Amino acid sequence: MTFIDLIKNAIFEEEPQGKQPLRPASAASSTAAPAPARMSSMSSISASDVSDNKFYGRLVKQTDLSAVPELAKIESFAAPLAAVIQDKSLRYKTALATAQSQAGLTKQGILKGFDNLLSVLDSSATSFNQQSDEVGKTEVDAKTQQLSDLKAAIQEKNKEIADMEQQVKSMESAVEVSRAKLQQAKATFAAAYERRKGEIQQQRKEFEIILQ
Repeated sequence: MTFIDLIKNAIFEEEPQGKQPLRPASAASSTAAPAPARMSSMSSISASDVSDNKFYGRLVKQTDLSAVPELAKIESFAAPLAAVIQDKSLRYKTALATAQSQAGLTKQGILKGFDNLLSVLDSSATSFNQQSDEVGKTEVDAKTQQLSDLKAAIQEKNKEIADMEQQVKSMESAVEVSRAKLQQAKATFAAAYERRKGEIQQQRKEFEIILQ
């Protein structure tokens, strides 16, 4: 799995994991020869200090000590001595002395092997940073912009709603004024109607008398 896949899984799929201790650097018994890939026991960093996660697993795979000839060679000389020489320092010094005479291995070569692993590790870190930045652009920055756009749209809609609510209040006020004026007009007309009706009825009576 590439770093970009691991990053996406970390964002979208993986549940938070509790910190768990790693398995011992070597799966072999204390009397068995250590495998080349387990030479991380020579490191000053304790396995329990590292979270057991997929990123770490990928880094271990990319910086497998057995892939470095010098480190694989010293381990091949040290492994058979594990059952006889318990002291680790003495065991590797003895292995180096034998490897120097039989295979031309040097202390500088071993240390250079570790330097090469550190270079590979740095390269992996650079690759991770580039890919995490890429994921950040697509999954964080882009969505952050979308979020900002949505918030701006909500603010605009809220402003439109506020404007419409103000229009409703103004229209309600205008309706009440119009209703009052209409009621007043009806009352005025009714009064005018009754007044004129009374006048006409009075005039009719007068003409009824005149025309007898």
